[in-house]
Amino acid sequence: MSNRLDGKVAIITGAASGIGKSTVERFVSEGARVLAVDREEFTLPGSSHAPNDLRIDQGDVRDRNDCNRWVEAAVNLFGCLDIVVNSAGISARTAGEDVDFEQKWDEVLSVNLKGTMLMCHAAVPVLLQSGGGAIVNLASIMSFVSYDPALSLSDGFSPYPPSKGGVLQLTRDLALQVAGKAIRVNAVCPGFVYTNLTKTVTDSPNMHAALVAKHPIGRLGEPAEIASVITFLASEEASFVTGAAWTVDGGYTAA
Repeated sequence: MSNRLDGKVAIITGAASGIGKSTVERFVSEGARVLAVDREEFTLPGSSHAPNDLRIDQGDVRDRNDCNRWVEAAVNLFGCLDIVVNSAGISARTAGEDVDFEQKWDEVLSVNLKGTMLMCHAAVPVLLQSGGGAIVNLASIMSFVSYDPALSLSDGFSPYPPSKGGVLQLTRDLALQVAGKAIRVNAVCPGFVYTNLTKTVTDSPNMHAALVAKHPIGRLGEPAEIASVITFLASEEASFVTGAAWTVDGGYTAA
């Protein structure tokens, strides 16, 4: 039985940790050749069966030159581009302690929304040259709902929900425009997952318990569980899926 992504070439942003890192590992195990990128310096274990199937690079999704460079690099390294996974993202909690609310707003919107747009903008023409492909954007349950006031995670001016709401709308609009060109564009919307992005809240026993209570399945998610859905959406098994928002949230948004 062949792997889901045999022969496919992918770029995965935000690859240094969390969902991005798990997606890199899953893609390589499924036969993809991957250019893994992040703005932090990082290393990843190579593919056990084909070490040349994984390359890494450093840069910033907010820089259109970096986005264009990664697309060009993927083609130069592997001959084409089939898949883009936009996993790079931050929250106000990870944007920095020494900046005010406006600077945090600009930082989060720039990484989460603008960065996703720039990567898609760089990739679409090359995906067309490859005969089509798949884009998977990381949105969030906060694309649909607001923070529960009882959790004290927002004062009403948090940039994270608007940024992820924007990612979802970008996904839907782009999907419609390229639907007839063999490019599928979908969004994955995780609930709370154990990553560096949530560590500041999950490290608190009281906050952790409150978050778990919000997920009917009775726990938070693991990065590998999100990577599984991303892999499906990137594969030909999802050939009739585009413009969709896949909640992977343990029932959070159904409650």
